[in-house]
Amino acid sequence: MTLAVVTDSTACLPAPLAREAGITVVEVPVAQGTSSRPAVVELQEAYRHALGQADEVLAVHISAALSGTVDNARLAAAALGQDSGRVRVLDSGSAGAGIGFAALAAATATDLRRGEALARESAARSTVLLLAGDLGRLSRGGRLDRGTALKGGTLGMRPILQVTGAGIQAVETVRGAARARRHLLSRALQAAGVGQGSTPRPPAVPVRVAVHHAQAQQEAEDLLAELRTALHDGGATVTTTLCAPVDAATEVHVGAGSLGVVVAPVVGAAS
Repeated sequence: MTLAVVTDSTACLPAPLAREAGITVVEVPVAQGTSSRPAVVELQEAYRHALGQADEVLAVHISAALSGTVDNARLAAAALGQDSGRVRVLDSGSAGAGIGFAALAAATATDLRRGEALARESAARSTVLLLAGDLGRLSRGGRLDRGTALKGGTLGMRPILQVTGAGIQAVETVRGAARARRHLLSRALQAAGVGQGSTPRPPAVPVRVAVHHAQAQQEAEDLLAELRTALHDGGATVTTTLCAPVDAATEVHVGAGSLGVVVAPVVGAAS
């Protein structure tokens, strides 16, 4: 058996990495400053093309709590008729590299059952953290509660947000951009299994790490360099590091200046 993996652009996978892993990426469109889910016909064509390359297809998409992409993906898979049983759509419950790393994990499998299990495990155990450049955009789009957005606009307070299967929630609120960045780094290290005391404990499994940004390339590169050093000093085993801009659809909702960190365990054959 052979397996093809399809995802969407909110996975923020660099094109060379997606090509190397054989992953097809469907663009989430943006028009007049508004994002929309990919059309059913476009997803259907992507799945049909993938079926021409493999026996089965796993489609790993952005959390249904954040987008209607999964709804259209399921309609597209059903529209394939007799081939629909060879295509499975997975709601990752995640965003950014939380999706991308899940797709990469699935791409190491040779059959649908194993690929889905790997993708689910990777996504479920991923930590996706965000410092949004514009909380108002997230609030207006219904992806963040209004109280958190208002608090974030008061006296320099900066919420650290986390993406889960239930949506986007504030896990901590601190004062000032510099302090927020330090706390973001600290939470990323915790997610990688690096202790905060004088005797760091190495993580149980190797990890993949990504730093995302929206028009903040230098800040992202600096954050990734600091994160790499701290992970190394803490005894973590890191197999993949990425510094990647968010896609246009994600930027519409988080705003320029956003920074995000994703930490995921390496699962499957690659571990």
